[in-house]
Amino acid sequence: MFVFAKPTEWWLEVSSTVEVESWQRSQQHSTFASRWSAYLNQVCLQVLLAWIRAEYDSKVTTWLDSLVHPAIWEVVNGSAITIGSTRLVLIPAETMDDAELEVPQEWVDIPSWVADYYLAVQVKLDAQSSDRWVRFWGYTTHQALKSEGHYDPDDRTYCMEARQLTQDLSTLWVTLQFCSEQTRAAIAPLSVLNPIQAENLIQRLGNSAIAFPRLMVPFTLWGALMENPAWRQQLYQQRSQNQEASAPRQISLSQWLQGQLSIGWQTLETLLGVAPEAVAVSLRSRPNSELVETVRVIELESATPPQSVLLLMALKAEVDGRIGILVQLHPGAGQTYVPANLILLLLSDTGESLQSVQADDQDNYIQLKRFKCSPDTQFRLQVVLDGYSVTEDFVV
Repeated sequence: MFVFAKPTEWWLEVSSTVEVESWQRSQQHSTFASRWSAYLNQVCLQVLLAWIRAEYDSKVTTWLDSLVHPAIWEVVNGSAITIGSTRLVLIPAETMDDAELEVPQEWVDIPSWVADYYLAVQVKLDAQSSDRWVRFWGYTTHQALKSEGHYDPDDRTYCMEARQLTQDLSTLWVTLQFCSEQTRAAIAPLSVLNPIQAENLIQRLGNSAIAFPRLMVPFTLWGALMENPAWRQQLYQQRSQNQEASAPRQISLSQWLQGQLSIGWQTLETLLGVAPEAVAVSLRSRPNSELVETVRVIELESATPPQSVLLLMALKAEVDGRIGILVQLHPGAGQTYVPANLILLLLSDTGESLQSVQADDQDNYIQLKRFKCSPDTQFRLQVVLDGYSVTEDFVV
């Protein structure tokens, strides 16, 4: 179904069948983030292909076979379709902020991945209502991305503000059918990897605890690895196998309220009995009215030098049967501040981000807003630093 919201944009309804099938297919990925990304990409791709084939061109195809999409979506957002000899890359985002288009560098600087056009896509999938749609709201060319876009080295994306994009999608079809324009810019060649180098990278980046492997090595090496279909597939399989071997256990908070703590967790009182004075003062500075206070020590392998942080959870049984939960991250022993750019996330059981907070240069601790959960609610907490992540699964 085509929804006419703005004549210059494409608004396409997402059927419940597409939504369910896309979610089921996404479960083969190794992390919550990659599963959610694959979910959005699958929905976006299926909805657009069906509409184009019905309204414009029955011969439109995906750039790659659907069987190899998971290897890309495991580590890179985006997918590509071809209309004749023209390639279009779709970049889906769930955010309501349509201020800019952010294209992963892989789609711009890997020679065989380069496209002619890049489409900004907004996806809304609300499990609580029937309001589910995909919105295509702007596009640009590869040449414009390289010459006018802003490159962000921190997350390796090319960004273009909304005002720089062509926001009348109807002009795209006119251009494809009747016009010929220069769409692609020249790009530098990538490094040449030998099989031994590739195997070493796959073994290193195949650890699913590394949330963002694409940021862990120089792009020239990463791009060369991703351009090779066989190596790309091996990386995906390695991360999937690693995830299966270390499937996270689900922690019962109801058992905590009954005095039964999970392995790796200890009471706040136990920790304060052995913690350095500075850490103890930091933890005691917060309100202390919760019924149960527990702490887990998290080792940050990506920190230089290596260091630890303390994940603190404070639980309180509410009169309505729910559990109030407060989550904080504190510096580990011998540290005054938590590492800069340390991220704490609250995720739903489907991997959707519900809350997040990021540490500044001199934060003594960071915390999420207090939240309440009903019995049987499932959620996840994730600690991320420089591409390395630690995740805990909980059920109330």
